Amino acid sequence: MNTFTARVELHSANPNDYNNLYTEMQKESLVAAGEKVESGNVEFKSKDKISIREVIDAVVRAASKTGKKFSFTVMKDKNLEKLESRMRYHLQH
Repeated sequence: MNTFTARVELHSANPNDYNNLYTEMQKESLVAAGEKVESGNVEFKSKDKISIREVIDAVVRAASKTGKKFSFTVMKDKNLEKLESRMRYHLQH
């Protein structure tokens, strides 16, 4: 299963705009990855999207509904379990 991290920043936004962002992101199945903040970059996680394109589209839909200009970054998370098992394999051989 793919996991993605999205970071979103609303420009010239107030705390209410960020509350709206959290609500809209949740509707898109993106959950806050940490404590809620009222300014700056906000991080969300998505585990049910298949491709990075789906996550990008979901972020754009949600952030657009706040009525504010925004910037964002979406990254595909690395599967650390696979990475750790590869490291253990190499260390053992």
